[in-house]
Amino acid sequence: MVEKRFAHLKYLNPRNESGFLLPVAIILLFVVSGLLLYFVMSYVSQMNIYEMLESHYLSATIKKMENQR
Repeated sequence: MVEKRFAHLKYLNPRNESGFLLPVAIILLFVVSGLLLYFVMSYVSQMNIYEMLESHYLSATIKKMENQR
């Protein structure tokens, strides 16, 4: 009776022989790595856009100041 009751917990035991924990850990590693890569790449893309806008507005400001002379 006790073995049937806790039969699902044998998969959570890291010392089990079924080999269930390793594939789950690898899948979790890929999911977390993919999400981290996605957020880092979107941050880098956003920073590139900000730098492009900054250089555009900086050159427009310089041109406008030169025309006021």
